[in-house]
Amino acid sequence: MSYYFEYYAAIQDKESKMVFPLGPYDCNGKLKAIIDRSRSFASDLYNDFYVLPNEQISDKLHKEFDCEGYNGEKICNIKYLPIDKLPTNSYIMKGYFLIDDVQAWEQSGDDSLFYTMIKPEYYTELMRKELIFGKNQPEKDEDGYEYTKPNASDYIYSAIPNYGSKEYEAEVIRQVATMLFDYELSEKYNLIIIEVEG
Repeated sequence: MSYYFEYYAAIQDKESKMVFPLGPYDCNGKLKAIIDRSRSFASDLYNDFYVLPNEQISDKLHKEFDCEGYNGEKICNIKYLPIDKLPTNSYIMKGYFLIDDVQAWEQSGDDSLFYTMIKPEYYTELMRKELIFGKNQPEKDEDGYEYTKPNASDYIYSAIPNYGSKEYEAEVIRQVATMLFDYELSEKYNLIIIEVEG
């Protein structure tokens, strides 16, 4: 079981299919992850990656990840994904959210509060029912506690970034990787993303 997921930019030779690290590098020349996530906070982006065949891993890539197997054989558990296969949907959630949740998010930054988002079509229907039948009245649950279902006036339209989504991770990776990929490299190499688990 993996405890973290790290994503790096790499280039793949169009002819030989060999993969070389692209970056980013720190000031000491050490390869650094574009983004790394612990299992607790990672999206399921890692499921989109394919296993990189060992014969396509360059010596430079082996060296960066210190891949050693049995009897001196170099074995790396590296996965890859062409950059154009990264998800392209927006990580911004747009819809109607409970006002209390939006205010709590503004205070805490906890985006797990937003399971109550409703789409504009549902909000329109909620508003229509309210105009015909009036606002929701208090009800009792099976334990006898009183509660009231949210009314249209309890919601506000907002656009909230979902930093825990695979779309957010993909956007960060794409932005950094494309900055590192020089136009001159595109003649000989394809830009890919590699994923390493640990």
